[in-house]
Amino acid sequence: MKIGIIGGTGFYEMEGEEIEIETKHGKILTYYFEKHNRGIFFIPRHGKKHVPAHAVNYYGNIEAMKKIGVEAIIATSTVGSMREEIKVGSFFIPYDFIDFTKRKSTFYDNVAIHIDMTFPFCPVIREILIENSLKIGETKEGIYVVTEGPRLETKAEINMLKNFAHAVGMTLSPEVVLAKEAGICYASLCIVSNYASGMQEKLDAKEIKKIYEEKREDVIKIIDETILRIPEKRQCRCKNAPESGKL
Repeated sequence: MKIGIIGGTGFYEMEGEEIEIETKHGKILTYYFEKHNRGIFFIPRHGKKHVPAHAVNYYGNIEAMKKIGVEAIIATSTVGSMREEIKVGSFFIPYDFIDFTKRKSTFYDNVAIHIDMTFPFCPVIREILIENSLKIGETKEGIYVVTEGPRLETKAEINMLKNFAHAVGMTLSPEVVLAKEAGICYASLCIVSNYASGMQEKLDAKEIKKIYEEKREDVIKIIDETILRIPEKRQCRCKNAPESGKL
C-alpha cells in the first residue's frame, strides 16, 4: 500500500526523493521515501513558501495523491482550542467537522456525485492515530470547525462556534472532502497550538510556532507508528465512496 502524508504548518519537507507530479491543477512537489516496506509520499500542504490556508492547492494535492496510487492519507495541522479541557500542546483528532468556508469542495462539476460524509474520516486510521498519540501525550477527540482565514476569528465568532465544535482551524476543508471523493482513506492529526480568540490575552504567531516546533518529533513518532499499523488490505468503506455517491 502507498501512503500519503500531508504536512501542515511546521512540516514543510521530509527526507526523500523530490518528485514533481503533473496535475490538472498544476505541478505538485512530493517527497518519496520508504518506511516499513511501504512507499510514502509526503506533500507540504502550504508548499515551500507557506501560502495561506485560503490559497492552498487542495485540488492539486489530492489529485497528485490519487494519481500516484496513494490509498491512505495521514494529514497534520495546527488548531485553536475552543474548550479549556483541550489544552495547548495536546493532540486533537477530529471525528467530524463543520465547514464555514466559502471554498468549492468537489472534483465533480459535470456529474452528480453525492459523497456520504456521515463519517468523514477513515475509522481504521483514526483509531490507530488515537492509540499512538495517547502513548505520546494528552489526546482529545472532537469536532473541527473550518474557517476561511487568513485572519483569525473574532471573540464573538468563537463564542458562537464553541457551542457546536471543539477546535478551530483553516485547512481541513475541502481537503477531507476531496480525499473522500477520490476514494482515499483520510484521517487528521492536529496539534493544539493556542486557545481561540477571547480565551487568552493575545494570539501570538511566535508562540504558535514554538508549540508546533516542540511537538514536531512527537508527531513524526506518531505517524511512524501509524504507518506500521495501517492494514495492507483496506478494511473500511472509504474506497467505495465515489461509486456509492453516484446517482
